[in-house]
Amino acid sequence: MSTKPNSTRGDDLAERVRSVLASKNLTLSRVSQASAARFGRSSPYFLPHTLYHEFRLGTFSPSLHQAFAFSKLSGYKLSDWLRVLGCDLEDIPRLQVLLPTKRTMLLDSALVDADAWIPWFRNRTSSAAAPPIAPLAQLLEVTRPRRLRFLSEIGNRGYLYAKIGRQDALAFPDLLPGSIVRVNPRFTNGCIPKTNGSTSTETFLIEHSKGLFCCRLRVVEKGIVVPIGTSLSYAQVEMKAPREARILGVVDLEIRPMLLAEQPEVPKDLAKHWRPRPLVAEKTFGQLLRTARTKPRLSLREVAALSRRIAGLLGDERHFVSPSSLSDYEQFDAPPRHFHKAVTLCSLYGLQFDLFLKAIGIVMAEAGIEPMPDHLARRALEVESLENSDDNDMSRRNGFLEQTLERCQEIPFFLRRSIRTLSGLENASLDDWFWIGGEHDVLYPLLTSGLFALVNRRDRRPINFTSKPAWQQPVYVIQMRDGTYLCACCGIENGTLVIYPYSHQFRRSERLRYHHDAEVVGRIVTVARKLG
Repeated sequence: MSTKPNSTRGDDLAERVRSVLASKNLTLSRVSQASAARFGRSSPYFLPHTLYHEFRLGTFSPSLHQAFAFSKLSGYKLSDWLRVLGCDLEDIPRLQVLLPTKRTMLLDSALVDADAWIPWFRNRTSSAAAPPIAPLAQLLEVTRPRRLRFLSEIGNRGYLYAKIGRQDALAFPDLLPGSIVRVNPRFTNGCIPKTNGSTSTETFLIEHSKGLFCCRLRVVEKGIVVPIGTSLSYAQVEMKAPREARILGVVDLEIRPMLLAEQPEVPKDLAKHWRPRPLVAEKTFGQLLRTARTKPRLSLREVAALSRRIAGLLGDERHFVSPSSLSDYEQFDAPPRHFHKAVTLCSLYGLQFDLFLKAIGIVMAEAGIEPMPDHLARRALEVESLENSDDNDMSRRNGFLEQTLERCQEIPFFLRRSIRTLSGLENASLDDWFWIGGEHDVLYPLLTSGLFALVNRRDRRPINFTSKPAWQQPVYVIQMRDGTYLCACCGIENGTLVIYPYSHQFRRSERLRYHHDAEVVGRIVTVARKLG
């Protein structure tokens, strides 16, 4: 990763900006004059007429304010302008999933390019009902890509998403550190127990003065709740709702990475009794950053070290933030000059990007709303759109795909670049994805109400660890001689494949002739399952 000026990159950037402006019959000179007239020459939004020259020096990049000015004056979306300038906002949720987190954080699921092309699918021509467990390649086939905005009905229904931290995993082992949970903010009051002393059956995401908890709630008296840990020794703290605890919603789905399950920790500040403080809105940019950093218990040095890692991952030194700069941002309400640092801070603090923009004075409602043409926004240009084709009308059929989408309610498209992080698989295909949503007689409790399992088909040697608890046991997909599938923990004993049921009811271990009665397809590395 080079920190030296890059004139080649600067020439390319200048030409990209020139092409975008030309598509609107604009020149840099005209845009510079318009920014001076609208914002003033001393404003952070001002675009100097020497911008191309500064790009070519290789040491300059526009600020967020200047990117906003480009968006407002051209009419193009701010996210597209940032992509042109070298910043992909979808890196924020990708980094939030990738990097380790001490405390639970909200993921910025809104940062998805609505005009991106993604691969899409259609039902295979079969009138038979879907089996309980089956590879998706048996049920679906890949068709031509579609734009995400034409899938908004299943991709944007208002759910929240959070990543469980290793130090506040109150719902462990029902939810593991590193799991991604979906939260429905439109829950009914009936989910919260009415009787004093009762504990909820649902798991809630709540916000409090120390951050976020995914937990069950016990009602002590009207308006007072206690977050309840499932199995670990977290302090039971009474909180007044909504003054000290804001209930964000009910957790209704978990995406669990099973390959590297983390052992949770109970830190001292959550093990001993602590006094909750009232929830207040931060008034300044510095207060926002300080609160966002201290809630996940990050020191300035830890943030700087993690920012160095982000700079390496994204190949740009400008993502690094020094401890002294972090201190200046908090103390003097001085926003970072480079938008690269905004990406870093939002990724590490779990800050919503639109909240960051609001804190530095940028009003997103005033930005452009028109998407840039694909070739200008450097959006992957796939085959022709299906917007007017028969395959695009999902209402014409009621097959496996349509029924499954209705059951899922919303597809988290913002996670599509995080599949490798969540599974360890480089390029997962339909053959690696299994439908498990029809299996009711499950042999492993995690798979109850399961929807999908991602399988590493190269890991076919089953292992069972007798000294480890159920949540740490590897789970495998097994193909029976008759072509059906089952999901279970298993191991090899004297050449025999032994199925170990981890069910609440007594079931005998099943023994099968390995390679004759059954074959191990692979190890399950990620599971998506419904909760509640």
